[in-house]
Amino acid sequence: MINVEHQNQEILRRLDKIQIDIDLLKTRMIDPDCILTEDDLEAINEAEKEYKEGRTMSHEQLKKELGIKCSK
Repeated sequence: MINVEHQNQEILRRLDKIQIDIDLLKTRMIDPDCILTEDDLEAINEAEKEYKEGRTMSHEQLKKELGIKCSK
């Protein structure tokens, strides 16, 4: 009987250690949506270039062009 109790305690000790490791991993995880890819960076650079060249329009301009009316 003592052997089973010892095994149970060892299992619980290991589970506690696993939980601590999991908690640590959670704090160090990075949200993949927060990482910019090369394609993302290229798209941002292109958008900035288009904006500087005046080839963009505001949200309000786009709504007006499309005939979209939003109540405030």
